[in-house]
Amino acid sequence: MALDPVSLRRFSHHISHKEWKSAVENADKISVRNLSVTSNSGLDVWGRQKRQPALLSITAFLAHTFDQAAQSDAVDSSTVHYGILSKSLQGVIENSKEWQSTFTLARDLNVAAYSIAAPGTLIGCELDIFYPKACMQGDGAGYIISTTDEGIFATLYLKSVRIPCLIGVNSNERQAKQPVIANLWIENVHEAYSDAYNEAEKILIQTVESSSFETLESLATQVVADLRKQIFLSHGTAAIRLRLEKPMAVPFADAPSIEIYRAASGGS
Repeated sequence: MALDPVSLRRFSHHISHKEWKSAVENADKISVRNLSVTSNSGLDVWGRQKRQPALLSITAFLAHTFDQAAQSDAVDSSTVHYGILSKSLQGVIENSKEWQSTFTLARDLNVAAYSIAAPGTLIGCELDIFYPKACMQGDGAGYIISTTDEGIFATLYLKSVRIPCLIGVNSNERQAKQPVIANLWIENVHEAYSDAYNEAEKILIQTVESSSFETLESLATQVVADLRKQIFLSHGTAAIRLRLEKPMAVPFADAPSIEIYRAASGGS
């Protein structure tokens, strides 16, 4: 897809999450959640370039309030018609004949969303492409692009990966493996890594399954170290966020958990 100058700038410059959030946090917004499609993008659970189910969620952030649309009780140029927005996204999917990376699909969907709004209507857009069948031991994998006209902030993630391992300080916890649930986000990820979720899940599972730490803190630190070493060490702009939970550890609570955030290139 040929990009206009504004879209080229949007996708050629990485911004921080703080910059993106600052631009859109108080804006009126229109959202469509979990639009179900079959997409010829990304990698399936076996790492193949195959069609697979996907859920698209999009939020369009408005440059001005939609008070004018509210007063006239009509969908005018101050807002976005969510029905047309949904059809625009579906049209991109239907016209995608050749396989494409998740980044390429996300970029095309983003451009389509901007194209249906009147010029100057949007100040930002967040698009989430979620593959519920692309994760071997979790609820799925996904990719989020958050944009303004100034740039892009992208996140690769794994949702609720359930892994048995030996973990805990109590004597009973040293007798048998228990499930650990991992949620992983690679933030400010380069477009070349938009389909790295298969590889990230393999490293995550291997590290957790083979471990015997007493604490989640030690386990989380080791997982991040392995992800750095095997995938992201040279990726200086990215950061790794990891949350680990022990759902069986506390009888009358959902789960204790810890969360860490580290630069992907190393350091604390």
